[in-house]
Amino acid sequence: MEKPFLTIDQQIDLLRSRGMTIDDSKTAKQALETISYYRLSGYYYPFRQYDKESRTRSDQFTPKTNLEQVLALYRFDERLRATTFQELSRIEVGLRALIGYTLGRKNPYLHLAPAELGPSGFDKENNHETDEYRRWIKSYNINLSRSQEDFIKHYKSEYASKLPIWVAVHILEWGKLALLFKMAPFHCQDTIATSLHLTRSQVNSWLENLRILRNICAHQGRLFNRTLHQVKLPKDAETLGITQLSPKRNKCFDQLTLVQYLTRTMGLGEGTALPSVLATFPATDVVPLRATGTPDNWQSLPLWTCGLPT
Repeated sequence: MEKPFLTIDQQIDLLRSRGMTIDDSKTAKQALETISYYRLSGYYYPFRQYDKESRTRSDQFTPKTNLEQVLALYRFDERLRATTFQELSRIEVGLRALIGYTLGRKNPYLHLAPAELGPSGFDKENNHETDEYRRWIKSYNINLSRSQEDFIKHYKSEYASKLPIWVAVHILEWGKLALLFKMAPFHCQDTIATSLHLTRSQVNSWLENLRILRNICAHQGRLFNRTLHQVKLPKDAETLGITQLSPKRNKCFDQLTLVQYLTRTMGLGEGTALPSVLATFPATDVVPLRATGTPDNWQSLPLWTCGLPT
């Protein structure tokens, strides 16, 4: 069975037939033309009636569902993604500086000396670099050859493209930066992790969590009620202000709490941007703020207090 094509007017009729109130056909038409029926479906899905026994949702919407509620949720998610991406960009730059400086103290060209790396980068038993390192260095060399940055051109002309690590980190995307950290000698990882009041295992876990979060934001994915990877917490999480996460620690608010923590711990700002956006969540009885994994008293939590009205 193939999915039939529906015109914009037919899409509006279908939504109405399923119980959605659409007061302004012009607004609906513009939304469906510029966002698309398929993309909006992720935002009106929570408004579909839920059967507790079968644990499924029907095609019919809950009573009093209207298009404006759906569009408000969509616009909120747009703001949340943009702000999260902005905050993650600052964290990424900070991590590049921190990793580049710490590894540079060990060896300015540590990334080109696999024998000096940790077990994820070099197999000492068999005396050769790991497959992870081989993939990493191949990607690094491709980035180096393609880069048009002025500082790269300078190193290409003056130093035969041999970049010290505090420069090399600035041509790495998030995933390759995370892999460089994972391949670093354990004592270097520990130095970086300690500065963040974390363990190296937790930093490796967080870098992967935040890589996924960043990709969702970069590719305009739905974020507000997304189920993500479980957050790995330090034993003294509450002392560090990381508190009241969702039971499975895999909701949007849980990931955003990591962003808040790193923003403040790394001295990247007061962390007011995300709380300001979260305070604008268009809550309804059907889709409350809890849909994001956010607790009711979130504005009073240590990492989220920033002078917003409670």
